[in-house]
Amino acid sequence: MSFWKPDLSAHAGPKYRAIVDALAADIAAGVLPDGAKLPPQRDLAWALKVTVGTVARAYTEAERDGLVSGEVGRGTFVRGAGQADLIPGGPIAQRVEADAVIDMAHTRPSLAPVAHFFAPAFARLAHADLSRLLDYDFTGGDARDHEAACTWLAAEGVAAVPADITVTVGGQHALLAAIAALTRPGEPVFAEALSYPGVKLAASLIDRRVEALPIDADGLIPEAVERALAARPGATIYGMTTHHNPTGATMPMARREALAEILRRHDGHFVEDGIYSFLADPLPPPLQSLAPERVLYVTSLSKALSPGFRIGYVVSPPAHTAKVAAAARAAATMPPVMMARLATGLIADGSAFAARDAQKVETRTRLGIAREYLPNRAFTAAVTPHLWIHLSEGWRADAFAAEAYRRGIAISPAAAFATSRQMPEAVRVSLSAPHD
Repeated sequence: MSFWKPDLSAHAGPKYRAIVDALAADIAAGVLPDGAKLPPQRDLAWALKVTVGTVARAYTEAERDGLVSGEVGRGTFVRGAGQADLIPGGPIAQRVEADAVIDMAHTRPSLAPVAHFFAPAFARLAHADLSRLLDYDFTGGDARDHEAACTWLAAEGVAAVPADITVTVGGQHALLAAIAALTRPGEPVFAEALSYPGVKLAASLIDRRVEALPIDADGLIPEAVERALAARPGATIYGMTTHHNPTGATMPMARREALAEILRRHDGHFVEDGIYSFLADPLPPPLQSLAPERVLYVTSLSKALSPGFRIGYVVSPPAHTAKVAAAARAAATMPPVMMARLATGLIADGSAFAARDAQKVETRTRLGIAREYLPNRAFTAAVTPHLWIHLSEGWRADAFAAEAYRRGIAISPAAAFATSRQMPEAVRVSLSAPHD
């Protein structure tokens, strides 16, 4: 097709959002057919007289909304009319809020079993020294907050000291800070071929590109990691070693040990996301414990307690801690001090762990219900808040998700997690998102 140059005059708001809205309108109108290739970011930025960063953010938002998909080295392609409904964000949000659709797309924790733990913690906070909690705190929380973080991290198998911890505004902020600390603009970040979608968003916002690494039923394949790091010594890899999102895979111990040796051999670094490790029983040693000088461990309390509870942690080798803290300050100035103190209180009195355990019970209960209705062969058997379902022959993941959406159920197709255009015909179905 000819060069696409959107008309932004009819779309209000920030430029990047106007580009996304114009893109959605042109897809709906048939101007951009399914599979159409969008202009390179620099070319579109020049044509629209905006920055490359504005276009990059627009393309990232459009991919998150399901309008387009990107592939390293090939470009960005239209996914077709109506696809924005398939991935969290965009039209799905309005329908969920209006109770017009059952949300099985997001993996937020079940709130009913844990909500009652927060009221006493808020009451304690009201009697704290609010003058300090309402002020700037450029240190990222005081000693109590870092010590509480150590306690929480220990339950995830991470032996940390307060000086190596950066307190963040949730897990996404932690991920952004870790990647920014380890890489430079234009450099690649390697990630699983199916990966948490937030890694693409974080990388794009700071001008890094995500390159896919193949996975199997046990997660990242060591030989593929070796090849990638041999070609780019010192590169950074992002991944989930325990209860991977979306597949549910947990990496065997032998593979963890192999990865640790590969990282050392090629001067590589790994950003290990432990957000779902609290569900593991037994909990395998994190990769961070095997190569603490090579691994930055990121986690948060959002999945165990509440998505509105925006506190996360980065555990970094001492050589990288100052860079992580600087990146976190650049992105958000400081963590929310009152929320950090709230987390400290919940951890100190055991409420956070009680809430975590209640969440584990709820997850297993919901998984048991799913097993009653679905044959075991239909989905990956892992104790996670979601199912990873490989579809029967003849179904495309996007078409399956679209049909489910038309019937009032929102789920996520594989494209939402893909870091390349090669992906299985599979969908992720969240068990934790519905209220009951």
